[in-house]
Amino acid sequence: MINFFRKIRQGLLTENKLSKYMFYALGEIILVVFGILIALGVNNWNQENKEHRLGDDLLTRIHRDMVQDTINFRNTINRNNILREDLKELLVGLYDGVENIEEVQDMSSTWDQLLDQPFSPNDNTYRSMLSSGSLGLIRKPELKEEIVDLYSEYDQIKALLLSISEWMIRIASTMDSETDFIKFGNTVSDIFTTEEMINENDFAFLNKKESREFKLFVRAMSSVAFYQKVNNMYRLELIKKCDAVLQSIEQELNK
Repeated sequence: MINFFRKIRQGLLTENKLSKYMFYALGEIILVVFGILIALGVNNWNQENKEHRLGDDLLTRIHRDMVQDTINFRNTINRNNILREDLKELLVGLYDGVENIEEVQDMSSTWDQLLDQPFSPNDNTYRSMLSSGSLGLIRKPELKEEIVDLYSEYDQIKALLLSISEWMIRIASTMDSETDFIKFGNTVSDIFTTEEMINENDFAFLNKKESREFKLFVRAMSSVAFYQKVNNMYRLELIKKCDAVLQSIEQELNK
């Protein structure tokens, strides 16, 4: 094709047909420009198509993370509801009077589970998008705003729950420092191997309702119950918001 155009150009020059040559040269330039524009258009289309695929992949990963979050939130709520019933039974047993070490060990087992309530959502994909600047690959502005708002709420709730957790831990630490309740925990009770090391005197405060130690113990249980209730409340709110964002993501992916 190139040789073909070259022969035409040489022929026109040989025949000294300048006007026809200029007209031909202009046409050749137009063809070249047209070809460049087509190449740029194809390249832009390929780039946009690649970005669309990357954006959809990121949305799919965020969708997967949110689905897992809602499952984890529901599991934590169910677990907390069960533990709350255990806590109620613990307090009933406490006010009825504690008779033996086995009862205190059961109380300690419940207590250990109540303290374990971390808030750890699956936000690695979102954090990665923020750090890499790929959040702009989400084409729909409204959807991007929904996702940003949800993860911002994650951060706010995480900070709030951490603050309440620190308050709860301070109360628990005070109880541990002023009573021997820690002796009856599964993680340490095995080191006390004789009656002299661990006996009813160590939990006698649990039968003295007017003592500072007893009231501190009840306060520690109450702080856990408060944290538990707030934890559940926020997780329920997040489940609703996650479900709304999940629906928006599914609509975008199914276009």
